Amino acid sequence: MSSLRTYRTDKLSVSKLLLTFSFALLSLTSWAQLSEIGIEIGANNYVGDVVRKYDFSNNALGGQFFIRKHLNEGVSYRISAGVGKIKGADDEAFDVFSANRRASFDGSFVMTDLLLEYHFLNYRNEKLEQYWTPYVFFGAGLYRMEGQDQDFNSYDTGMNLRIPVGIGVKLRLDRRWVLGLSTSAIKTNSDFIDNVSVNNPNIKNYVGGNPNDDDWMFNTSISLSYTFYKIVCWKPFF
Repeated sequence: MSSLRTYRTDKLSVSKLLLTFSFALLSLTSWAQLSEIGIEIGANNYVGDVVRKYDFSNNALGGQFFIRKHLNEGVSYRISAGVGKIKGADDEAFDVFSANRRASFDGSFVMTDLLLEYHFLNYRNEKLEQYWTPYVFFGAGLYRMEGQDQDFNSYDTGMNLRIPVGIGVKLRLDRRWVLGLSTSAIKTNSDFIDNVSVNNPNIKNYVGGNPNDDDWMFNTSISLSYTFYKIVCWKPFF
């Protein structure tokens, strides 16, 4: 069966996309001064036309690699690239529309983000007995998702802008290692994450969804990063 969605974009190779981002991240380590490189693993979730409230049973695994650059004691920015799964299903007990529609989806996505982070406490100064800090972050990125609905129709969202906003806590384990925990809400700027729309021709007598409300993603993750310190070599005067 063909996809429920008529809109199409040219296929994008996931492997080539991730490879491009990997080279970009590796190239940044060449100027790594007071920078961190790390990995983040956690759970993705979704709220939209199919799932209208946060449901822990819809958590799906995701992960990303990142590089963080510290601008000063309080502010840093982060570049990341990763992959993840996402899913959802109508709750038939929610209302009669959900009971009759019985929509569901299961998909995977690739993404990249540029985030700005603000730390409330100076947790990186070794002279202070301050080993942790709460922080907030926001930014923008790109993603593309490919999925399959309840009728085994394949679809993709095309490349879209994503806007993450979140909060977290960081713990300095020692001079080089930092452990982090964060949660974020992500505006997807798309109403096709779940492949449900008002133009869905396979759903009779029940609207597919609200075209005025975009779908949202959520992420809760734990991260571990390693800090690089540039060693300044002594230079003779002559």
